[in-house]
Amino acid sequence: MSYLLKDARVATLDPPAISRADLRIAAGRIVERGPALVPLEGEEVIDLCGRLAMPGMVCAHTHLYSALARGMPAPPRTPSNFKEILELVWWRLDRALGEETIYWSAIAGAMDAARAGTTCLFDHHASPSHISGSLDIVREAIEKVGLRAVLCYEVTDRGGAAERDNGLEESRSFLSRIGSSTLPASHAHHPSLFRAMVGAHASFTMSDESLDACAELMQEFDAGLHIHVAEDRCDVEDARSRYNLGLVERLAKHGALNNRTILAHGIHLSDEDIRLARLAGVWFAHNPRSNMNNQVGYAPVAKFGDRVVLGTDGIGADMFEEARFAFFKGRDGRAGFGADDWLRVLANNHRLASEAFGCDLGSLDVGSIADLTVLDYQSPTILTAENLAWHLAFGMSSASVESVMVNGRFVIRDRRFPFDAEGLYLQARAAGEKLWARLREV
Repeated sequence: MSYLLKDARVATLDPPAISRADLRIAAGRIVERGPALVPLEGEEVIDLCGRLAMPGMVCAHTHLYSALARGMPAPPRTPSNFKEILELVWWRLDRALGEETIYWSAIAGAMDAARAGTTCLFDHHASPSHISGSLDIVREAIEKVGLRAVLCYEVTDRGGAAERDNGLEESRSFLSRIGSSTLPASHAHHPSLFRAMVGAHASFTMSDESLDACAELMQEFDAGLHIHVAEDRCDVEDARSRYNLGLVERLAKHGALNNRTILAHGIHLSDEDIRLARLAGVWFAHNPRSNMNNQVGYAPVAKFGDRVVLGTDGIGADMFEEARFAFFKGRDGRAGFGADDWLRVLANNHRLASEAFGCDLGSLDVGSIADLTVLDYQSPTILTAENLAWHLAFGMSSASVESVMVNGRFVIRDRRFPFDAEGLYLQARAAGEKLWARLREV
């Protein structure tokens, strides 16, 4: 389907720019941009009446498997530290997941992402009771909603060598069929909408052998590693006490760093850790709401350089909300980041996705992929390139999202999905009840 979007206020995040233009979309791309474009035969004309059109948001680190955790039963006892939060809450949840609940978690999470104007997800998956084929289940669910995603399976030793090896095999299988950022898949369903990474939990749950195996996969498929790093001090202390190494030094020693690697959190990284990570050209994924919830601290984002991206760590995929929390928490903690910095970070999310898919996902220029969101953003003050960051911090929200397009196809149009959304939510709720019942057994 071809579209002509008339009279849009087209926004770009970095450098900030806003201009009035028409956008012609065909074959999944922006093929023409300019004033007063004349409709062509066969294309649908949509008058945006000055509504804001901007590149779709990207979530650089999330866990779709947590989508059915909202309101879940309380853990058997109240966790007293971060490791107990993992053991009593999240590791029980991921072990309770089965084929059905993996699928419906991903459906619910992807639908929520789309409603928030997020078009691309970097998902980090774990389901130790159902490993083989789990990434295809997640892919199928995201494909149903119509988003694009970069997926990985979390390799870890916490369930023993057999589970670790199954995780490695799931990673290898998915990488071989879907492809990493630089190695296209030989065949896949809508291959342009999916890419793969090597996934790992964290240094403190991985042996040297496991890190070596992940690094071998990275090298074989020319892929990046997606891993939690220094989310809590326990991760740093483990590397030092067991291996007499700094945390990033340990990853580097095993060849687990490259310029496609995502280090999620990074709260307790030392200056030397940060230096080594920046030298390797990694992406640092900041997740402020999750860090606040887990009371683990606030990442030193001002030290991370120009490759900071923003994730949610599974608390939805609303990047408007996440950026606002990042801004205000950073202001409160005197982190040295202002609203204009967070605008650049959101643009970095686009750069990360553009590198993964080998195309432009960060602008609505001619030739770029038509991943976009349309906002009915009503402001009592003018919106300009110079104050765009401040509108983001103090005004814009996902409540303004009216339509969402991925690869030139409407995922949401006039606030409606092109499928029975309520029916899917009902099925997700039923799956959630089964997951909670299972949770009480593990």
